[in-house]
Amino acid sequence: MTDKDHQNYCMRPMALKDLDTVSLWFENLADLSIFDRSSPVPVNKLAVERSWKEVISANEPRHGFWFAIDDAAGEIVGIAGLENINYINGDGIIAVYIADQARRKGLAVISCGILLDLAFDQLRLNRITTYYRSDNVATQKLITKLGFSQEGVLRQGWFSGGRYFDIVVVGILGEEWPETRKEIALKLTDKTKLQFGRPQWGARVWPEKFA
Repeated sequence: MTDKDHQNYCMRPMALKDLDTVSLWFENLADLSIFDRSSPVPVNKLAVERSWKEVISANEPRHGFWFAIDDAAGEIVGIAGLENINYINGDGIIAVYIADQARRKGLAVISCGILLDLAFDQLRLNRITTYYRSDNVATQKLITKLGFSQEGVLRQGWFSGGRYFDIVVVGILGEEWPETRKEIALKLTDKTKLQFGRPQWGARVWPEKFA
């Protein structure tokens, strides 16, 4: 395997400047309609800023944490986050979006692994939930790898392209994550490395076997 086959990325807190690129992604209706059921039409930068400003501005109490994923050139190629965090009940929702040019490299699995560590080991959450459109095969494969269990179906709860789709509800408990985490680490190769934090800060590589 040559050096060109290895790709390094870092995951850092999102900043307002990242919305310049994110807003361009959300002009793609095909991607947007499968990522966010509340956005039936493409949106511009102003709309994206309005909906994301509170999360990125870190208002207290923090009900969401979103991170940008940068490639080796410092260009943002994805976002991943925890949202709707409820500290009383110990739960939250996980979400990830990877730009087209960075897909099929394992970034979604690794970034979600980092977020699950953060949820269970730092934020003291007990469970993480996510929802996806029933025809979203990529997300179905992702959550299976991550060890999520299907917990329900909201029938015809997602309308897009003139059709109604079911919403699949999945979740994972903090007590279930450690074993799944080990299984994921064993299967991953070092072709794609994702550091949690900027490289100059001695960032942690996930999983640790690639450090």
